[in-house]
Amino acid sequence: MADKSDLSFTGLTDEQAQELHSVYMSGLWLFSAIAVVAHIATFIWFPWF
Repeated sequence: MADKSDLSFTGLTDEQAQELHSVYMSGLWLFSAIAVVAHIATFIWFPWF
């Protein structure tokens, strides 16, 4: 178990925080890619300008 001095204010160790960040960023990229595809598909189907 990690020593109390190794924890940040979130209660995560540095390794745990880096892992959480990488998972979060992967999800963000996936969400962004889906949003871009959805906007392009919507624009092709029904142009808004």
